Amino acid sequence: MYEDEPPAPAIGYVHHRFVECMGCETIKYVISNSYHELDHDPRPQEQNECNFKVYPDVPAVNLRRSALINKEDVTDDEGKLLIPLSVRKMFKETVDALNADIRTLAGGGLRATVEAICLDNHVDERNLEKKIDELAKRNLLTEAQAELLHEERYLGNAALHELATPSKQDIEDGLQIVEGLINTIYVLPSKAKRLKERREFKKKGGLKAKMVKP
Repeated sequence: MYEDEPPAPAIGYVHHRFVECMGCETIKYVISNSYHELDHDPRPQEQNECNFKVYPDVPAVNLRRSALINKEDVTDDEGKLLIPLSVRKMFKETVDALNADIRTLAGGGLRATVEAICLDNHVDERNLEKKIDELAKRNLLTEAQAELLHEERYLGNAALHELATPSKQDIEDGLQIVEGLINTIYVLPSKAKRLKERREFKKKGGLKAKMVKP
């Protein structure tokens, strides 16, 4: 169960489609890629398309930002999600908003993702500032990470309360901060637990081997 295995091979897909804008009815030809890991689970796996190419070209469409937390990171050995669906949904929609250049909504999405993390951890302080401080008090993140989250909070506040549109770089910086938070709270503890279980399993196996050795 805990033996190290090589990663499963991946299948690559190339998607070709014609798309039509629902507003101006402009028609474009789109090529994209997606990758799917082979495993023993017959159920359809989630595929995230990337490397979009649009003809005629759309400015910056090939610079789409992908979520850096991949399938291996968000599931355990049994296929169970490590990240709550609400957190993952908010984060993915924020990335989608950035890729669609809807930056005001993306700024609000950063804040919503942090709110979803607080809700999942039963942090019920009256405002986001105090919620972030409570996460630090519970040692779910460091003081330095809390300070970074406060900067991200200012960005989300400006987008939602002042209707200030953040720059793409501001959104990207905020996404990296949130990704770090998701890794700290959900992904890394699970990986540490998995390493410990494998180490203890091998240790017990070694002791057993010594006991039965003639």
